[in-house]
Amino acid sequence: MSRLEERYRVILRLLPVSYRQEWEDDMVAAFLDSMDTGDPDTAEYAADYGRPSLSEVASIVSLAVRLRLGGADAPPRSYAWGQAVRLATLMAMLTNAVMVTASIAVTLWLSGKIAWLPTPAPEWELTAPSGIWNTAWNLAGYAWLPAYIALVLGHRRVAQAVALLAIVPPAITTAVEQAAGGAPLSVSPWAMRLFDVFLLLAMAAFHHGAPPVPRRPWLLAPPIGILLVPVPLFIIEETEPALRLLDWPGLYCTTVTAAMAVYLAVRVSRRPSRTLPWSLALTLLAATTIALRVVTLLDYSDQAQGPTLTAIASLQVIAVLAVGVPLAVLATRALRRLPPIPAAAPRPTTATE
Repeated sequence: MSRLEERYRVILRLLPVSYRQEWEDDMVAAFLDSMDTGDPDTAEYAADYGRPSLSEVASIVSLAVRLRLGGADAPPRSYAWGQAVRLATLMAMLTNAVMVTASIAVTLWLSGKIAWLPTPAPEWELTAPSGIWNTAWNLAGYAWLPAYIALVLGHRRVAQAVALLAIVPPAITTAVEQAAGGAPLSVSPWAMRLFDVFLLLAMAAFHHGAPPVPRRPWLLAPPIGILLVPVPLFIIEETEPALRLLDWPGLYCTTVTAAMAVYLAVRVSRRPSRTLPWSLALTLLAATTIALRVVTLLDYSDQAQGPTLTAIASLQVIAVLAVGVPLAVLATRALRRLPPIPAAAPRPTTATE
């Protein structure tokens, strides 16, 4: 076996085992045939030093996503995982869209434009952003709303492109400020950016074979969420100083815990085949939220309120685990009852064909 074939077979490990058992040798033969130029010297060099092209790797990754996160015609287990990732992605993007949209109302409130709300405390005085990148930071976040709408309407590539506008400026701003000493070195901004990158990659689950997103409930969700979640929270935090200790990871923990609790309360009347994707989706969000919360604890070590903040964060993790572990157990049991991807799965085309 040549080094080129070894490298190609390593990449093929991204595919499900049952699928590789059926198609791996054929795919390897097709790939090696596509690399044959008819020149013995070139063929010998490629066999020792050649590597699969980026387009070939991308096609295998795309195939792996379609097989592992299947659409409506996929095997039950693949479909369940696909729906779980799609639901988790939609819920995470909905949260971002709701929060950034609600921040417009909060900005108007802090500016004194909403007279019927309580007057904000002096320490909440609104200051205009300084510098082009700080301005870009504030404007970039609003891109999550059009990205979410594009994804719901079935325009995945548009959603990914727009989501990049919400990720790149904050990442550059954080890097520049921390490198120049304008902001203290901290983990939280980078943890949030990494979460956004995972969200961007997870949009690949909305491939051509995926079922369309039900538009009406997901398009109604942002205005309902703006009324029910962020605005009351900001008002409560302004009137109750103790609740100002609830930072963004803490808010995510609270939101995910509440969502899981509501789901467990209503799932009794639903069929397991319909509830499994939601169970898996909420479990994925719970695991991601816990990781985000634990990583951001590093920023509390040098703060005056560090012990208090750490204790509150620990309670948040415990709350997520208390609701998330039973949900994960239920989801795992239901998932094991489903058959895996069959060995005789049909073969999608790749770039080498």
